[in-house]
Amino acid sequence: MRANALEVAEVWNSARRVMDDVEVTAWLTSRGLDAADVDDRDLARALPKGVVLPRWARFQGNAWDRSGHRLIVPLWSDTGALASLHARNMRADLLPAHKAASPAGAEVRGLVMADALARRMLEGAILADGLPASELVVTSGLWVMEGLPDFLTRATDYSDADEAAPAVLSVLSGSWGAAIAARVPDGTTVAIETHPDAAGDRYARTIASSLAGRCRLKRDNTGRAE
Repeated sequence: MRANALEVAEVWNSARRVMDDVEVTAWLTSRGLDAADVDDRDLARALPKGVVLPRWARFQGNAWDRSGHRLIVPLWSDTGALASLHARNMRADLLPAHKAASPAGAEVRGLVMADALARRMLEGAILADGLPASELVVTSGLWVMEGLPDFLTRATDYSDADEAAPAVLSVLSGSWGAAIAARVPDGTTVAIETHPDAAGDRYARTIASSLAGRCRLKRDNTGRAE
């Protein structure tokens, strides 16, 4: 069972701009990210310290604001609905397994991080100029990343005024499935940039096998998905 949708929305709405949080801004800067770019695209927010959180917003028994997992990003369903959250701890001395947190005891399978164009693709939306989002994705391409830092990096890699910027999704364990794959339009160039390790290769194979024969697939770091 997923986290309660109303509670997810309440937590997201209680969070503030990353630029208003010194600690979060410092972490973003340390990763080569511009907090203003993250805010402009509303890709992530900062949980205030002392905020009241639901029971699922816990890591090893501690509320996310107390455990240090205060940088949060939305997780979207295959229909583009806000369905859950993913949190990041910004301390440098943590074990890798302690850096990220998804809702405790709640399912996140089938949910992805997504920038604005990718969300419109999932929704099947029509853009302001009357063009279906899917057609713009076919023209501009799609990046599929892994995890929160790489998602923020790729999603801010292009000017928000760049009409040719690709859509960006990012996966966690169990994110990719048939429902997400079905939202990727035929003929799209899909650049798969999961981590160069065993887990990343496994995610890449899952993504590639679901799109084979109808999308052009790239598995490298050579540049734009086009």
